[in-house]
Amino acid sequence: MPDPDEALWGGRFAAPVHPAVQEFTNSLPFDRRLVRHDLLASLAHARMLRETEILAGSDSDLILSGLSEMLREVETGELEVGGPDEDVHTWIERTLVERVGDAGKRLHTARSRNDQTAVALRLYVRERLEDILSGVAGLQRVLTGQAASFRETFLPGYTHLQPGQPVSLAHHLLAHAASLGADAERLRAAHRLAGVSPLGAGALAGTSFPIDPARCAALLGLDRTFANSMHIVGDRDYVLDAAYACAVLSVHLSRWADEIVLWSTREFGFIELDDSVAQGSSIMPQKKNPEAAEILRGKSARAIGNVTALLALMKGLPLTFNSDFQEDKERLFDTLDTADWSLAAAIAVARGVNYRTDVMEAALAGGMLTATELADHLVRRGVPFRRAHHQVGEAVRLAEEGGMELWELDFETLRTCCPSAGDDVHEVLRPQAAVAAHDSPGGPAPGRVLEQLQEVDREVAALEAWLDGRTDPPIRRAHLEERLLDAALA
Repeated sequence: MPDPDEALWGGRFAAPVHPAVQEFTNSLPFDRRLVRHDLLASLAHARMLRETEILAGSDSDLILSGLSEMLREVETGELEVGGPDEDVHTWIERTLVERVGDAGKRLHTARSRNDQTAVALRLYVRERLEDILSGVAGLQRVLTGQAASFRETFLPGYTHLQPGQPVSLAHHLLAHAASLGADAERLRAAHRLAGVSPLGAGALAGTSFPIDPARCAALLGLDRTFANSMHIVGDRDYVLDAAYACAVLSVHLSRWADEIVLWSTREFGFIELDDSVAQGSSIMPQKKNPEAAEILRGKSARAIGNVTALLALMKGLPLTFNSDFQEDKERLFDTLDTADWSLAAAIAVARGVNYRTDVMEAALAGGMLTATELADHLVRRGVPFRRAHHQVGEAVRLAEEGGMELWELDFETLRTCCPSAGDDVHEVLRPQAAVAAHDSPGGPAPGRVLEQLQEVDREVAALEAWLDGRTDPPIRRAHLEERLLDAALA
């Protein structure tokens, strides 16, 4: 256990921290995953200190070369985070001092652990959101690829889990793709909101040194700097934004997964899962269970719980920094990990779905799915919709009593309920004709579905282009050069 002289704050204290307190407050076991991002931020801070001549060139040379070497070794796995340090920030400074001597103790000039923690976490959040967005695009690609094959495959659309109106399978799949598109917008927004550099805010009141926060932001590839030093070190809205966006994504994955579970039942039979994405029973040899989809449903509960925990964590904290913030890491990390992992599983399951189109089309019978079409037919012939609704209800009752579909009622029987029905009424009552007639924007008609496919393709292509355009922070690109120090100072 480090003595007070070895801690970042040890001068004030005459005795070591009690072992129980030390263990209770130690965050290294989970914040160690921020090491790369903290090293990048430290490189940017050190370079800014050199350029503003806050640090002498001889000291900053040693600091920059030491940090660059540590980053290289961390990224190659040669250097692992561990030891008695209370957090990853302390570990970095201790390791740097061991390598470059007293010059390493100057790195913390014009910086607090408050802005240091915040910038490392923001960099981490943005990187992980990019990974998750890549998964969202991947799942959208699978769904749209399948939809393109089923523009004229029809099945019941449901409300209240009761058959409502006929739709195409493509239209149905594109509804899930649209949910993912909304998720991508939320995740992009969370990424943008996390793009503020807090370096230079210090503990809460900035610093008396002539720093250049904009330079740090530029070196780290962040979009902008802070407006108020007290706000930025006490701000965890970007954590809430990322967690919320991932929770909504998890809810959408849960709804899709629930459909996989439902559709794979013998009672529905709309799909069959490939053996590679199903699992069996320990006692019932015949079982083929959609366990991955079931667990996807369950994972959403974790994401929702984490958002609730983070909101409760933040709700009563006074300005500015409080050590309660330490509790945001594990909840955030779990949410990001869960979202990333869930998307990988969802993509695998989606690819393993075999659609039983014959069963889907057989399900079009028995639900009176074109009752609304009959009402619309009457409206077009001058009947007020509410009256048409009532007349069609009577026709439905007759059809049910006769054990037939609306389109199977003979013309004269149909006219007893719907006197205004035209000679062409049976033509509009077929499910395929009903789908084709629903040619309103965003509807299930094949032409409209093609428009939707093209729009989703454009959106996904734009997202993929944005992800491809994301580059390493300038300070990391400099670090990767062959001559580490010269590149870092260039």
